[in-house]
Order: sequence, then structure tokens, then C-alpha cells
Amino acid sequence: MARFLSLCLLYLAITPAAISTDSPAGVPDRSTPPEMVQAWLRFHGSELCQELDAEFEFSPAGMEVRSVVEDERSYQKLEELLNPLRNSYDIDLYPEHPPEKEESDTEKERDPPPSLWENYELRSFLGDPFARARESVDFEERPHLSVPPPADELLKQRLLLYASQTLDWSRKMERYAKDLPALTRVAVDPGVAPALRSQANAICRSHLQNLDRYIGKLHGHLEPAFPHSNEKKKSTDMPAPVAKTAVDRADRIADYARIVARRVYHFIRPVHYTVGLGELRLPGLLDSLKILQKMDSEYRKALAKAN
Repeated sequence: MARFLSLCLLYLAITPAAISTDSPAGVPDRSTPPEMVQAWLRFHGSELCQELDAEFEFSPAGMEVRSVVEDERSYQKLEELLNPLRNSYDIDLYPEHPPEKEESDTEKERDPPPSLWENYELRSFLGDPFARARESVDFEERPHLSVPPPADELLKQRLLLYASQTLDWSRKMERYAKDLPALTRVAVDPGVAPALRSQANAICRSHLQNLDRYIGKLHGHLEPAFPHSNEKKKSTDMPAPVAKTAVDRADRIADYARIVARRVYHFIRPVHYTVGLGELRLPGLLDSLKILQKMDSEYRKALAKAN
């Protein structure tokens, strides 16, 4: 929770002093051999960064790559990408495999999360007749419908698919945003070769396009799960940023996307989760996605000015 609050504060009040002028860990700098920068850019440009969660560490002599391997084929692609560099540089790979799920966890995944099963707005949207009947009666009469009929297997499958799609799109949104700060630093660094800068810039724009796409998919997907209200919607205006460079904005997007992805996960699977004071100050989840889209738009403008 302390980490989450710190991210909120970072989003609300980031300053230029928080951005180091030196390349942070995981970002190639002017001493990184061009061949390694090129391989790193291909990792992102080929969308392998979506298949494999990897962290790079660069030095003039080589690189280290630590990755979480959920798909062996994706890890093989990484090896194939970096193998040509091994004759000239020290390339060290450190793959980690997540622990296998216990049978009890697999059993739980066969049923939709309680958060969705008890969401009658969503169930009604998916065609559940019981949920639609519940919505059609007055609030005072709803207790008489409080015991639903036996579970509909088709409805359960629809809710499971809904949960799976939502979490997958949220993960992709977060990963595209996570990559933007490092790519942006290379794209705007005048000390980097023009061809590499141009390639990094193109990958930034591609990532941003996909980020926008998944934000839109998430918003449309989540909207039916929230009750309709006639109340005036909260403003989705962003706090005025102190820093306006493309790098600063990329950092803000990555931080805020991480917050939004966390909220999406706990909307779907809120087990042992309590809302902290810092989160109560945040806009609603749908509004947060709109804010993220606005941040993307401002970043796009800043990136264009930097080149």
C-alpha cells in the first residue's frame, strides 16, 4: 500500500528534479554499442516485449537480460535475437519461470470471480434473465429476488471470458506504457545516432497507438459493469504538469498506467483487498482510463516537438 500511495503522489506532483539527466538502469546510453541498441529496439519493435517480460542492463562490454518466462517460444525468440551478439559481447540471460499453479488455484479459476458473479449490471448486459428481472423491479422488491436460480453454465463461461479478456488487455496496456520512458529517452537523445533515434521514435508511436487501442477496449469493456447514474460526472481534467518534456510525460504515463492496471485487477479479483485513502482521492476507474488517454495525447505532442 505504501508503494501505491507513493505512485499516486508521483502522478500528482512530479517535478523535473525527479528525472535524472543520466540514463537510468535498463536504458542504453551513449556508451552502449550500436549493435546492442539495435537488438534492444528490435525486441520492442517486433512486439516481443508484449510476449516476454524482460529487463535489460547495458554496459560497453555487453548486457544482462532478466526475464519471466511464461512461454518458452517467446524466450527462444529472445535467444535468437541476441545470439548474433555473443561473438563480440558478453550476453548473459537470466530466465525465471513462475511457479506452477496448485490444483486448488486451477479449480477456483473454473468459476467466475465473485466480484463479477455478483455484478448484476454486467450479468444483465451479458443476457442473464435473472439479472434483467432484478433490474426491472423496484428497489424495495429486489430482496424477493435475492436468491438466484441455479448457475447458468453459459453465463459462467461468458463471465470467465470477460474476466480473462479484461485482465489480458489491462496487462498489455500496462506493458506498452511501461516501455515508453526508456524508448523516449533514446528517441530524444541528441547523442544517439540519428537512425537509432528515428527507429526509437517510430516504436514509441507504435506503442502509443497500441496503448490507446487497449485503453479504448478496456473502457468499452468495463462500462457495462458499472451502474448507470444520472449524477454529474466528475471532471477528467489532468492536474497541470510541472514538467512538459516528452521524457517527463512518458514517465507519468507509465506510472499512471501501473495504477490503473492495479485497479482493473482488483476490480476483477478483489480478494483480501481494501481501498486505501490515497485511492479514494482518485477518479473512478472509467474516468482514470479517460485521463490516461489525455496523457497519451499530450505525450504525442511533446514527442513531436522533441524531434
